[in-house]
Amino acid sequence: MKRLTIPRAQQLRLRENQIFLALTLVVGVLAGLAAVLFSLSIDLATHTFFGFNPPAWRLFAVPAVVSVGTGMLLAWVFPDVRGSGVPQTKAAFHLHGGIIRPRVPIGKFITGVLCIGAGHSIGREGPSVQIGAGLASFVGQRLGLSPARMKDLVPVGAAGALSAAFNTPVAAVLFALEEIIGDLNAALIGSTVLASVAAVVVQRSILGNEPLFRVPIYQLQHPAELLAYAALGVIGGIVSVLFCTGLLRLRRAFLNLPASSGTWHPAIGGVGIGLVLIFVPEVMGVGYEHVDQALNGGMVLRTMVVLGAVKLCATIISYASGNAGGIFAPSLFIGAMTGGALGAAVNMIAPFPTADPGAYALVGMGVLFAGIVRAPMTSVFMIFEVTQDYQILVPLMLANLLSFTISRRYQPVPLYHALLHQDQVHLPGGARTERSLWTAADVMSPALSLIPPERTVQSVWESGVAEQTLAHLVGTDGRLEGVVTARRLKEAVDAGRLADAIASLVERPVVHAHPDHSLDLVFERLPQSAGMLPVVKRDNAALLAGVITVQDIVAFLQSRR
Repeated sequence: MKRLTIPRAQQLRLRENQIFLALTLVVGVLAGLAAVLFSLSIDLATHTFFGFNPPAWRLFAVPAVVSVGTGMLLAWVFPDVRGSGVPQTKAAFHLHGGIIRPRVPIGKFITGVLCIGAGHSIGREGPSVQIGAGLASFVGQRLGLSPARMKDLVPVGAAGALSAAFNTPVAAVLFALEEIIGDLNAALIGSTVLASVAAVVVQRSILGNEPLFRVPIYQLQHPAELLAYAALGVIGGIVSVLFCTGLLRLRRAFLNLPASSGTWHPAIGGVGIGLVLIFVPEVMGVGYEHVDQALNGGMVLRTMVVLGAVKLCATIISYASGNAGGIFAPSLFIGAMTGGALGAAVNMIAPFPTADPGAYALVGMGVLFAGIVRAPMTSVFMIFEVTQDYQILVPLMLANLLSFTISRRYQPVPLYHALLHQDQVHLPGGARTERSLWTAADVMSPALSLIPPERTVQSVWESGVAEQTLAHLVGTDGRLEGVVTARRLKEAVDAGRLADAIASLVERPVVHAHPDHSLDLVFERLPQSAGMLPVVKRDNAALLAGVITVQDIVAFLQSRR
């Protein structure tokens, strides 16, 4: 009897796959440790530079003086680490086969600590992404991985670092897929999830499992509040366009200066930030403590308007002048202030009950992130992970969709791509493909039991309240007749229509998806379906094949580990 032998090439591929799986865990741990150390080092640098209650002269002098030193480092020693690091990481993945020079994560760490610690209005998450990706690339280079595996390690390291930096593992995975790769690539989902989980375990083991923000309990007080959230989406889109346009124009102005002046660009930004900090020191650095205050009703309307406007200008100055730091945290800060200010105004003038301003601040964070970074799925899941509250999803998705649409309409090139274009770097076309590799059939859960159309409003309301259902699917024998949202059902109850048949409340046409529709389209239609999207067959749109909720998407991502 002949012994079955595995061809040598197949053995090598199997061995490399096993090595890559182990590397995923190693990279996740390293990226998590690096992100935690980066965050702690920034806190230490800030305390060292400013101490407690610093005088005005110190608020001005520290960013100006430190930026002279960082300008020299950025010009002479680490020229590849200016700005956020996310665009450079995207370029490394798409253009350089995942090769990142070892000095890049080292330089990003040093200059990021100095720039953010010295008070520049920039964030730590973008630099963490580049540090994590750089460490992953270094490990791959040292082990001599194949070019394909080298490239795959970049988003794995990026997801791990972001997961530890922001304590949101699912959002970190989506950011790596949505922004670094530019496609919901099923081939890497397992590796990025594994690295993200490993990194967040490291982060929580060191820093504890405390949430980044203390988030208020959200509740939609009145259906008309959705109009206020829609207004927040529009305002957020406009603010996003102002931010992106201002940053790109000022950065272009710096790039147009003589090349010999490049060493002094960060120092010019440092002087500008020093002047700002004299009058508004709250915009210093990451500023998450002030975001926390806005989320919990600790700020008045005027303060939030001032802080949001000043933070926008300060971030533009810090980033455009070439300092090392990201726009992730500033977008959340500006969003919280924008949303909180609108919420405070709505509370004062609305003729109906409204949620606390903190709820609007929370949605505002996602709105500005979706408009500036242009990663809408990451934005939704990031806020969901922070709140663990499904009720926030409907207003959040509505506002995010409006912000994203306005931003894309008036700033067609996404910010990270536009920054690369200014550096004469052009990624391959279609960084985000039109069709995802995932479909509605992959994500949907089996069809729910349809509610018979003759059931009364009272019986459906009582069961719906118990189950906290977002919407009710009405039909018989697998044939969908329509959808009744929780809002419409509550209106009928308030109107005393308890004995009416549920069929009288059915809304048409029904927003739906087909099993072969991409996940991109599913995400686009979820806000229009009250968070419960029916999936119907192509050959007979009345036949229900399944349903998709946000819970189904979360479960699907977890199953891909």
